[in-house]
Amino acid sequence: MNIALYSPNFHPLTGGLENVALDLATEFARAGHAVTVITLTPAGAPDTFPFRVLRRPNIFKQIAAMRRADVVLMLNVSLKGVLPWLLSGRPLVVSHQTPNTADRRGRLKTWVANRLAARNIGCSVYMSGQFASAVPVPNPYDNTVFRLTEPWVFRKRDLVFVGRLVSDKGADLLLQALAMLRANGPQPGLTIVGGGPEETALRQKTHELGLDDQVVFAGVKKGAELAALLNEHRILVVPSVWAEPFGIVALEGLACGCIVVGSSAGGLPEAMGDLGLTFPNGDVRALAARLLRVWEHPLKHLPETEKVAEHLRKHEREAVGAAYLEILSSCKR
Repeated sequence: MNIALYSPNFHPLTGGLENVALDLATEFARAGHAVTVITLTPAGAPDTFPFRVLRRPNIFKQIAAMRRADVVLMLNVSLKGVLPWLLSGRPLVVSHQTPNTADRRGRLKTWVANRLAARNIGCSVYMSGQFASAVPVPNPYDNTVFRLTEPWVFRKRDLVFVGRLVSDKGADLLLQALAMLRANGPQPGLTIVGGGPEETALRQKTHELGLDDQVVFAGVKKGAELAALLNEHRILVVPSVWAEPFGIVALEGLACGCIVVGSSAGGLPEAMGDLGLTFPNGDVRALAARLLRVWEHPLKHLPETEKVAEHLRKHEREAVGAAYLEILSSCKR
């Protein structure tokens, strides 16, 4: 099968959408299919992927690539990609990774998905419920990189946050929760992994809350370096303020042996698979209470290895790729 995968954001950008695009393209190619990724992201270095990447192609090259395909897979509806797809005459499958906004552009994207796409896929049950006849297929994680290498009982570092440093991800909420714990005695260390526009404000807040001796800003980490860092920590905290569509970082944390504490709205609990602790989004007191519970009785909340393995198998690249390929194959002409 010849697959055109349209994703405006792609490697070397880092983030959930970019990781999904890379993992799916890699798995499709591994399974023997011809894959062309169409992206608006420039290359940071020469591409060495086992598939073709068209970076910032003009509309004619986009149309040509889509016409050669049996089916077009679009990660979220991109209005810039709709015109070349329409002119290609190929069936469209949309994988919805983030909700559409309620403004005019968002409504148009939803109309395209509901009226023009051959099939819709939601990255979680939460996301699939927002589109007509969408089927849930969970996002994959890179099981070749994220795995347990350090026994939990030997770990010397406490909490870790991984994500873009933007307000939606809730790193400031986590700092407030740490300050609450400190006022009552416990002083767990926290490693903040990631970069973004809120970094300066978060560093200032760390200082204002008197947490300089507890918090380390580690910068952006990915791949094997991130996996090694997760294996040094006991607890991964995913304190998102907004309703996460899914939450690949929770899978990565579980795979690396962390106890996961995350917010309860959206698709994040699906990624956690009832293997962690949740709290209401934005509720700093509830977050502090969950952290204290884990801090005081960690082994009680460490998920069973067999249950973690069973949950993660459903999210390995091969399993998720196979589910996508079955849908793509049913839609090709």
